[in-house]
Amino acid sequence: MYQKSDIEILISTMNQTNFEFLERMFLLSDYRKFNLLIINQTSADKILISNIECIKVFNVFESGLSKSRNLALNNATKKLLVFTDDDIVFHQKFEKKIIEAFNSSPKHDGFRFQFLNSQGNLAKKYPRTFHSKLTNFEVLNTSSVELVFKRESLIEENIQFNENFGLGTEFFMGEEAIFVSDGIKKGLKIGFVPEELVSHSQPSTGQKTAISSIYFVQGAVFYRIFGKMYLFWIALKLFFDVKQSKINFSEISQLYKESINGKNLYVNTTRL
Repeated sequence: MYQKSDIEILISTMNQTNFEFLERMFLLSDYRKFNLLIINQTSADKILISNIECIKVFNVFESGLSKSRNLALNNATKKLLVFTDDDIVFHQKFEKKIIEAFNSSPKHDGFRFQFLNSQGNLAKKYPRTFHSKLTNFEVLNTSSVELVFKRESLIEENIQFNENFGLGTEFFMGEEAIFVSDGIKKGLKIGFVPEELVSHSQPSTGQKTAISSIYFVQGAVFYRIFGKMYLFWIALKLFFDVKQSKINFSEISQLYKESINGKNLYVNTTRL
């Protein structure tokens, strides 16, 4: 049976020199009572030092969110790993929801949870009930701050974040979906739990990015996940975006081309 001491929170951050950001993240609990592993992507003049036994800090002089996640994963030691960022707030007793999920479903390797926006509402349209496995739509809609995994499962199957994707790269989003998809393809059992762990006040990368750039990246993401079926998912996205008035009918041709351009750049990049 899992307990609180089995949880390790992997935090990706940048240019930190003190723990004030932890005070904001743990408004409703004491961060000193959790196992934390912090990857601080920074410069030599902005170093974060920990004198607290349960808080490990790695100062690294490189950029890239997926690189940060992988460094955290490779240095983690506890059984249950929580992926998160420095701009969220953990809910009170969030750890109990994690423990209950894994103890209730011991055969699962990981779970996707929910998070709230700054207005206190669900940030996305989530399923209303527990799902033992994720649909392709749920995979594509995954955010890293929703994910908790068994460390042993990730290590055994060598599941890591694809460093061609994520903030700091040409393909600035989609790394979470690829990570989860890779896990499922390698046989990991990943479910959904309708419980909130955190609140996230910042808009997602996709919400604050030009639609043409989103389609460019999505072409690469869809190809990485679905292979030759990527065109179907591009067409499906175009259909729903037109239906929901996110794009105009006149934009379809150009956005389709952007998707193909993104896919082609990804293929050419990975061949190098």
